[in-house]
Amino acid sequence: MHEEGTAADTGLEMAGNCTLPLSEDALLRFFLVYCCFICIVGITCNVVALWCVARCPRTITPVKVILGAIFSSTLLLCLVGPPSTANLALSKLRCDGEVPKTVQMFATISVCIFTKMESIYVFVMALLRARGVWAPRRGPVRMRTAVAAVVGVGLYILLETAVMVALKWMPNIHSHSRNIRLVASKIVHYLLPVLLTLACYLSTIVAVRRNKRNLAGSQPTAAVTMVMDEATRAMLAVFISNLVFVLPCAIKFIMTTEFTKFMMDIFLVFFYTHLFVDPLVFVCFNSHHRRHVLQALQLCLGRPPREEGALTIESQVAQSSPALGVPTRGEAKTQEDTC
Repeated sequence: MHEEGTAADTGLEMAGNCTLPLSEDALLRFFLVYCCFICIVGITCNVVALWCVARCPRTITPVKVILGAIFSSTLLLCLVGPPSTANLALSKLRCDGEVPKTVQMFATISVCIFTKMESIYVFVMALLRARGVWAPRRGPVRMRTAVAAVVGVGLYILLETAVMVALKWMPNIHSHSRNIRLVASKIVHYLLPVLLTLACYLSTIVAVRRNKRNLAGSQPTAAVTMVMDEATRAMLAVFISNLVFVLPCAIKFIMTTEFTKFMMDIFLVFFYTHLFVDPLVFVCFNSHHRRHVLQALQLCLGRPPREEGALTIESQVAQSSPALGVPTRGEAKTQEDTC
């Protein structure tokens, strides 16, 4: 999804007549069902992820703000991307005319904005993880810093997208110069955040393994390192999901090669899949969130959740260890998160 994108980018462009081959008719019906599935499941998974982040007692508020920005961007993508594609497919199946270009442009620009925001927010979260592992004594991120990062990224993306759209429609700019600017923008906002996020998580893994080796003699500290590793693993799973499902689309946006309609459809399926996989792996790879979701499901089914017995070594350490920055009673303002 980029500034030059139109309905043709989805492989669902409107034809001049209603004579559809059997294969194209089947493909349109598949997209219609798949987009409805993504919309329903994606919204549900992202709402659950936001609920887990909001009620997690072991995550400090600044980190909740950044995590909320990540899954809010994905939630907004679910509300804009799949419905617009489903609308295009349904219009072509019914042969009831083209979707207004204004609606198509609004959907394309919105998907572009939310995709950029999501990738940059994931990078910000990875940067905080790397900072917390390499320099745990510097203290947690402050609320002002988190809010400034979220608001600053949002305003920057809105301004940058507006400039790119304006450049597209300015007739006095040479087409070659305009294309160079667009390619540079795509590299900076789609590819560069992925590379920087990868570097942050690689450095985090190195730091965690180094801490395990250096502190292996202390059992409580070793348990702290395991908790730290689990906390990092949840966001690392989200990044890997983006790497698998979003990176191919980002590379496609940067390339000027013309792809076949079938390949465009494959890219679109990959891109939409990450809308529900990201929040799903975030919840599944964090035992604290997973436990709360299971308890909520038991309550919805009319079954009282099991009362937890004695605290495990992991949770005991999480409640008392300042090395992870876990907010215990009276220490919530000076500690980091573990969720």
